Amino acid sequence: MQPFGRVGASKWEIFSAMTTLSATTRLRSFDLPHKGLRNLLAQLNQLAGNIDFSDHEQVDRLERTGKHLFQLLTEHAHIEDEYVLKDLEQRCPGSSLQNAHEHEIITEQQAGLEALLEELIRCARLGEEVGQLAEQFYLSVNHFHSAYLQHMLEEEEVTQKQIWKYFSEAELMDMHGQIARKMAPESTLLWFRYSAPAMKPQGRLQWLLGVKAAAPAPFFEQVLAVLEDVLPEKAYQQLTAGLN
Repeated sequence: MQPFGRVGASKWEIFSAMTTLSATTRLRSFDLPHKGLRNLLAQLNQLAGNIDFSDHEQVDRLERTGKHLFQLLTEHAHIEDEYVLKDLEQRCPGSSLQNAHEHEIITEQQAGLEALLEELIRCARLGEEVGQLAEQFYLSVNHFHSAYLQHMLEEEEVTQKQIWKYFSEAELMDMHGQIARKMAPESTLLWFRYSAPAMKPQGRLQWLLGVKAAAPAPFFEQVLAVLEDVLPEKAYQQLTAGLN
């Protein structure tokens, strides 16, 4: 798949549309990724708690959901560390220490979850008894889920205010432009898959109108295909009616 930024609009324009949901006073850096991660964490939590390991489709779905979560968690942490927190630390020394410490813990816990899921999937596909391992994974997901929710709240309520204090709107848009230039189309579509269903209809429509105006038609068609797959039929129909 060719990067969509090469065929018309720049990635900066597309990312701007993705991050600016309405005519708000300031750009909220964490809204869209955190909505997607909350949605994805909840899905994995539910799957881990009610899966039938004799059903191969359910096992595949658990593996796929876990891989998507780990991919987006890793990408989100990298973006925050390399762009947001690094720039904030330069302007306000010491302001990023707590976040950086939490990211180290999250990375370690995530690695443990990934290894546990890999072993669980392997045993399930071999037809082995996985009851104890499945319970361990479920409890581990719950611990991670609850801790990560708190981490996101602190970023939204504390870190966001620091970002607004030390960066102008133009500087924030430039920062997000740098981030956008590093994003692969496949990752962008994953964010659409999990962030869009967690949004209110009007906010989702505003978001997609901006993306439609900025994105090349082939990429926007891919976005719509993803949304048709994940949104309820009525919600998708309302969205496409608004877009047209």
